[in-house]
Amino acid sequence: MKIRTAISSLTVMTAILSTVAIAENMTQPGLNVGVAAPDFTAQTYTGNKVTLSDYYKKGHVVLIFYRGEWCPFCNLQLKSFQDRLADFKNLGATIIAVSVDKQDYGTKIVQKDALAFEVVSNPDADILQAYNVVYKVPDDLAQKYLNEYYIDLEAHSGRKDHIIAVPATYVIDKTGKIIFAYANVEYKNRTKPEEVLKVLGQLG
Repeated sequence: MKIRTAISSLTVMTAILSTVAIAENMTQPGLNVGVAAPDFTAQTYTGNKVTLSDYYKKGHVVLIFYRGEWCPFCNLQLKSFQDRLADFKNLGATIIAVSVDKQDYGTKIVQKDALAFEVVSNPDADILQAYNVVYKVPDDLAQKYLNEYYIDLEAHSGRKDHIIAVPATYVIDKTGKIIFAYANVEYKNRTKPEEVLKVLGQLG
């Protein structure tokens, strides 16, 4: 069954990726509820440009930061949001997912999980910086990923510094204000679609 396959893969990758939980010298990641969401214009995996404010002016935005196509926890989280996409649309919300993955890896995760929402490629990591969700994988761990598990962080982002996103989820209202925020360097802890749908449902 697909569920068992996903769980099996997740169990294996947990052992692989559980070496580091907390970033060195990192304060609490993310932005707080009540602040203005930094606007940005970026390219999707298809090369099309999207501007955040164009979306939140029309309806609420669910902004998700994920580590990369190589991360099984990210795949499961994005797939869970895709499975509830109709519910988000019924509440007038748009989902946008962001990582440092280059466009070809963005395409892979879209195809893998049949994602029908915007997936933004941000190898420059300026959007990550604006939302305070930059995480640097230690060099020795990045080398371990490559040598033992064939996860090439540099190939995914084109960066030599092994920067990825701290997993984070924001809900942005029509004024551009953040009304829900969750970011956690413990990457196994993720926001569930039901949590976000509850927030959106209370907005009316």
